[in-house]
Amino acid sequence: MAHTPAVCSVNDVQVPQKASTFHPSLWGEFFLTYQPPTAPKRAYMTERAEVLKEEVRKMVKCASEVPNILDLIITLERLGLDNHYENEIDQLLSFVYHSDYDGKDLNLVSLRFYLLRKNGYDVSSEVFTSFKDKEGNFVSDDIKSLLSLYNAAYLRTHGEKVLDEAIIFTRDQLEAVLDSLESTLADEVSHALQTPLFRRVRILETRNYITIYEKEAARNGVILEFAKLNFNLLQLLYCEELKTVTLWWKQLNVETNLRFIRDRIVEMHFWMTGACSEPQYSLTRVIITKMTAYITILDDIMDTYSTTEEAMLLAEAIYRCEENAVLLLPEYMKDFYLYLLKTFDSCEDELGPNRSFRVFYLKELMLLHKGEQGLGWVCTN
Repeated sequence: MAHTPAVCSVNDVQVPQKASTFHPSLWGEFFLTYQPPTAPKRAYMTERAEVLKEEVRKMVKCASEVPNILDLIITLERLGLDNHYENEIDQLLSFVYHSDYDGKDLNLVSLRFYLLRKNGYDVSSEVFTSFKDKEGNFVSDDIKSLLSLYNAAYLRTHGEKVLDEAIIFTRDQLEAVLDSLESTLADEVSHALQTPLFRRVRILETRNYITIYEKEAARNGVILEFAKLNFNLLQLLYCEELKTVTLWWKQLNVETNLRFIRDRIVEMHFWMTGACSEPQYSLTRVIITKMTAYITILDDIMDTYSTTEEAMLLAEAIYRCEENAVLLLPEYMKDFYLYLLKTFDSCEDELGPNRSFRVFYLKELMLLHKGEQGLGWVCTN
């Protein structure tokens, strides 16, 4: 039997509240039928990536000049490879921080400032005042330097006037010359004007920069090949995760029969991939994708389907987070609530005995006051 539409009171008149309808998933059965590459092909990709990783490690360890170090680190970061060399990069950045450098090269100064501040070093923005004339205007017509300054300036803190001015100056200059630049540099400038480097989603920056780096005359073939293989191996991992969460989502729909909810499980995984893209966070992505899916279901129930009384009962059940609380709920919510508890249990199993305590905090953070709606949920990692 279909659930009676929720009602809201307007001047004591009961008005039916229609359940919202959402367009179906754009992905269909794509990830349910996903077939990974054959075992030999994947093994070759993995083995080749390991060989290239060690070749790049030798480059990192051999880097000794500040300009080369900065260029290498920014390249590895933008290609999504820096997580393979965290200790080595930490040592190089410490070396850069304590080394002399050419304070008259705006590109070098900007890149040094960007990488050091981004990685937690206390560097002063006053280094940029030497690039201003007597009238207080920046002096530079080199596009690469302007672009580096533009990206560095977005790491400003409150009250750093020189960086506020740098953003205005470089943006105006870059916009003025954009149409006259050669294609590769134009792509770089266009991306920066849309989203400064520091604010970009890591995995999307990797995908975009591989294409740009491939066109650069000074590209390193070993680094480029490793970046492509690393990215492709990540895509295989993401597809496996999507198959896992899609199967889970399909089972949720079978067991709960909540036909009015949004089917956006792929988009939720994409969101989580933007938050933590590295391979070591695979289980994190799977778990927080499921939790985010629950948040959207709760939102759909409360905003479009349930009565206020039913919403309060569901909140009470989630607050208690125990199986016998299902007796509080209307019939159409019971299976959903039990599936939620089952998911918590499976998360504890997947995390293992040393990390299962984290699920307790996940439960604690699910219920949050939501202003005029009365109830809401958030999930954090």
